[in-house]
Amino acid sequence: MVVARIRALMLALAAVAWTGAAWGAELAPARGAVLVTVAGKIANTNRGAFDPFADAFLKFHDKSFDAALELDREALAALDQVEITADAEPWPGPVRLRGPRLADVLALAGARGDTVTLFALDGYGAKVDAAMLAAHPWVLALEADGRPLAIGGRGPAWLAYDTGGKRATAEEEGAWVWSVFYITVE
Repeated sequence: MVVARIRALMLALAAVAWTGAAWGAELAPARGAVLVTVAGKIANTNRGAFDPFADAFLKFHDKSFDAALELDREALAALDQVEITADAEPWPGPVRLRGPRLADVLALAGARGDTVTLFALDGYGAKVDAAMLAAHPWVLALEADGRPLAIGGRGPAWLAYDTGGKRATAEEEGAWVWSVFYITVE
């Protein structure tokens, strides 16, 4: 089962890598409040260049781009939703997370790189390379235990993977960026 999931994810990543450059499309702009912005080596965008005035929070975090993909809750919810169970030290117990696969978010963006860095509202960032992407079923969760993730909790989005009934170590959980608002593809 795990081997089949890894093989499927590797095929999806290969499809993104091979077809991303040809996809190049301008998608419809976000209609609701933007939760996550994807920039870097992407082919599909729905907004233009970074604007230092309008993008004050991005400027605060020294993020800029020539074009990006902005995703609101509706756009993220339109992707296939999966539910996983995550459990890590020193949490009180497992949590059910629901949201789109990170691979699907990257495919929507037409990602053409082999490394992504996800940034939290507090500036924390974690790199996820192709090997890490293939090793786990990563989800960009929008809900925890049936409730939408909110800013002030672990929202607007939380990167995690299904721990398969085992507790992840604190080191493994370090890659589980919560309060994700920005993804860059390198």
